[in-house]
Order: sequence, then C-alpha cells, then structure tokens
Amino acid sequence: MNYQRLIGSSALALCIATQAYAGEITAWVIDAAAEKPYFDQLGAAFSAAHPDVTLNVVPVPGYVDAIQAASVSGNLPDIILLDGPNMAASAWAGTIQPIGNLLDPTLLADTMPGVIAQGTYGPDGKLYHISAYDSTVILWGNKSYLEAAGVRIPTSVDNAWTRDEFAAAVEALSKVDGVRWPLDMKLNYGGEWMTYGFAPFIQSAGADLIDRDTWKADGTVNAPEAVAAITELQDWYKNGWIVPASAGDNQFYGEKTAALSWVGNWMWPPHAAGLGEDMVMIPAPAFGPEGVTAPNGGWGWSVPASTTNLEDVSTFLNFVMSDAEVAKYADITGFAPSRAAAVPLSEKFSTPGVQDLFTAQGNCCAVVRPVHPAYPAITLSWSRAMLNIFSDGAADVQTELDGVAQYIDMDIEDNAGYPPFSAN
Repeated sequence: MNYQRLIGSSALALCIATQAYAGEITAWVIDAAAEKPYFDQLGAAFSAAHPDVTLNVVPVPGYVDAIQAASVSGNLPDIILLDGPNMAASAWAGTIQPIGNLLDPTLLADTMPGVIAQGTYGPDGKLYHISAYDSTVILWGNKSYLEAAGVRIPTSVDNAWTRDEFAAAVEALSKVDGVRWPLDMKLNYGGEWMTYGFAPFIQSAGADLIDRDTWKADGTVNAPEAVAAITELQDWYKNGWIVPASAGDNQFYGEKTAALSWVGNWMWPPHAAGLGEDMVMIPAPAFGPEGVTAPNGGWGWSVPASTTNLEDVSTFLNFVMSDAEVAKYADITGFAPSRAAAVPLSEKFSTPGVQDLFTAQGNCCAVVRPVHPAYPAITLSWSRAMLNIFSDGAADVQTELDGVAQYIDMDIEDNAGYPPFSAN
C-alpha cells in the first residue's frame, strides 16, 4: 500500500478498450512501483495456465480518477483493482457485483479473516472484493540508536510496548547523538495514510472512527479516549519528537536522523537497503486497553456490475488468488500473503523471521476500516483533521475531532442514512 502513487492523468485510461468478449478479458491495475513487476508478468503467467483465454493487463495512471470517470461513462473493464476501504461505497452505488460465487470455497476458507471482512458488504453479507495480500503498520527501528538509548526492543505482539513504554522510548531516543527526531510517522504522505496510520491509536485506546452498530460518529471519533490519544501524539510533535512533513521521506532509512519509523510493509526494501543489520521490526504498540491494534487491507480485485463474461472472470480470479500466485505476489512486493496455503510456497514468508510480525498482526490485531458507503467522507474529514493537528501543533484536538464527527454524521444524514444501512 503506497500512498504516494495515485497521480497523473486519467485520459490515457479512458482511451483504452475495456469490455471484452468470451475468451478475452481486460483488467485495470494500479501503476505502482512495488506491484509493477508482478503485473508485468501476470498476463504471460495466466496465458501459460489458460491458453484459451486472453488476458489484457492494463496499468492505468491516475487510477482513482480513471475509475470514477469510467464508472460514469459506463466504460469499465471486466476486472478492476479497488482499494479495499472504498468497496462499500462502490457496492452501495451498484458499480460492482458480488464475486463470492466466482471463487472456489476452499480458497475463501483459507483467506485471512481481515481480508474477507474488508471485502464483505454488510447489508447482503456478500463478498465484493478480494486481495492477494494484507498490509499492516509496524515500528521500524534503528538498532544502534535503540541500544544507545537503553530501550527494550520488543520482538512479538505479546511483548509490544505499552503506551507509557512507547512514550519513554521516544523521549530517551531524543537524547541520543545523531537523532534529530526520534519518530517518523510519515506526515509527508498525507491523504489516506492519515486514516490508515493514525486510527489505530484511538482504536487501541477504546474509540473508533465511527460507531459500527449505530453508524454515528459523534461520541465515538471525538470521545475522550480519542482526544487523549491524539493529544499525546500532538504533544510529541510539539516536543520536536516527530519528523515534520517538510523533512520529506528518508529521515529514517536515508539520512538516519530518525530512530523509529511508523509505516507499513511496503517500506521493507528501502529500510533493509538503508539500514542493513541495524534494521529491526517492532510490533505496533498497545496504546490503550484494547491492546495492540493495527490497520489492514489494501488493493484487491473487484468485478464491475457491467461485466457479463463471468466464466472467464472466474477463471482469472481463481488463478490470481491461487496459493502459488499469492506466494509470488508476496515475494515480489513484500506484502504478507492473504492465504495460509501460500505461506509455505513463499521464499520470504515460509522461513520464520522478523517478517512474521506482518502475518501475526494481520491475524490477531487488525481493525478493518469501516465497511460503509460513508467511508470516503470518514477518511476525508479525519485526514484533514490530522493534517491540521500535525501541521504546526496549534490546532485544538477536541475541536478538530468534533468537526470530524459533524462532517461524517452530516454526510450520512444527507444520504438518508445510506439505506439499507439506515435500517440496521
């Protein structure tokens, strides 16, 4: 999951032929560096296994804009990649169709619960989205700095830092020679990262982005637990302990002026290259009574409602979600495989090691982003608030989170509760 990649024009994508005929299918994919090697070989790999079906794999610049434009014009391809948290909005709008009946039940039973939860639309309980991987966020550390600070280095979810230990570690690291900022929280990312990366702190503390029973935000996203958690992080920022957005992306693995980095598994390659044996992987902190809490989810496969060539699409979905392909995806990208059967086939994940944190957190501690049509409003309002809170440190956290609650609840009200959610 790379939050800097959705840029460019959608004009190219809209000029591409989309819907195909029996024996031929077209899939649109994101034009992203981490996944590009996998998508580059996908067409040939599929053709070798299924020579009777032609697969056109089309990387699309400006992907989000292209999908939106093609949805309006009715020009979507047979298969699309969709970012998981946007599934519910697409299902509610009727843009995509259920895919559970297109997939082998054995395959589905072998898939991580969080991946299934991310792809399941609540009102009808049907699966609309499936991913070959799961993502998570951990604390990456510079071992030399941690040892100089005398900080304990957790090695598993069971011995993760508590909130107090995390704060003490950050303070101790601030006093180590060579450390300008103890913690990089990727404020330079902005956008969806601000929800994906920061919501776990309020969720661990006992709050959430929205009440998932009543689908009301007021009293949940701005609850005292949420305000206290974000206020503590803002205090760290005011203390000069968090890398500001203006410092860019490489303070941890390049300049080595940051001792810790809170970011996802997509940064494994540059971290390993930059730090070598000094790189350590530390589980997400237990920031509150809910314990270790981490985000999950990412891009996966969905089928537009306009697609009729379902036999060939089913062949593709079962191929791309096969244990061998899921393992290949994991080895190419570094993302944790979403299927248990793929783990023994993966070079990166079959051998016990530090990467086990990715799968451990995915299986024990993942909190799916709200599967609700209002998610675009949820993430937009929350992200803006986080940017305000961590821009100069002057924004009042309670006021910002009250604004988030108001924005979300107004969006839901303006859409009559997004029926049938309003009937729940």
